[in-house]
Amino acid sequence: MDDFTQSGAINESEFRLLRDYINEKCGISIPPEKAYLIETRLAKIMLDAGAETFGELHKIVSSAPDSPLHQKIINAITTNETKWFRDALPWKLMEEKLLPELVGRLREGTKNRVRIWCAAVSSGQEVYSTVMCVDDYLKKNGVIGISLADFEFFATDISSDVLEIAKKGRYDKISIMRGLDERYRDRYFTENGSAWDLDPGIRDAVRFMKFNLQDSYLHFGHFDIIFCRYVLIYFSDRSKREIAKKLSESLADNGTLFTGNYVLYDLFRDDFDTNDYGNLTYYTKKAGSE
Repeated sequence: MDDFTQSGAINESEFRLLRDYINEKCGISIPPEKAYLIETRLAKIMLDAGAETFGELHKIVSSAPDSPLHQKIINAITTNETKWFRDALPWKLMEEKLLPELVGRLREGTKNRVRIWCAAVSSGQEVYSTVMCVDDYLKKNGVIGISLADFEFFATDISSDVLEIAKKGRYDKISIMRGLDERYRDRYFTENGSAWDLDPGIRDAVRFMKFNLQDSYLHFGHFDIIFCRYVLIYFSDRSKREIAKKLSESLADNGTLFTGNYVLYDLFRDDFDTNDYGNLTYYTKKAGSE
């Protein structure tokens, strides 16, 4: 009880109500010791909604779950930490192993298009890093007859706010410095006042969509590579397992899944093989696993 009596703004019952609401709507699990996240991130939303307490806020949003207030809560509670080429190794693996194999299959005609999905894409740095990686690989290796048009880049997030930033492909000077090599910056960005604009050819290669990872993936089809990095750690154990199963079903045979620099053997052992590339652990779908 101490966490709540010290905070003074949100009590234990209000925390449980909003915690359960958030978990139901987007799968994020918030433990009692992080009750301050609800208090600090939803305080302004509570006041703007005309509520005097967090209990009243829950009552309002529960009575109208399709109202804009619901999306405001989701936008506020989601964590959107990202940067360009975060951890670097997934893209090095793509250049050294995945892209040569996939381009080879395109040449052979055994694959019509390479499909890549970046889930929980935040403000776009991850998926744009991936498009730049593919474009740079094709040009650097003098690949003839295959272009970005032979790749499909799909990016989703539950937050409408970050998706609007991502779609614009415009980043401030602080964002542009976080992990972006000058070679990529100079080739793919144009300085425009206090911002940097992404090359339209890279920006327009991506299809963005608002999507909740708890929903069905069936209409997406199969992907050769899925990035679902640094997001599963925020979900409950039950949601993690459900999402892991759906990710497996969304991968083509031998498709590759990146989850970030943490190992989730217990979630993936039934449907995935675990692989190491330097300090990177990544997963490949077992043949015939559905």
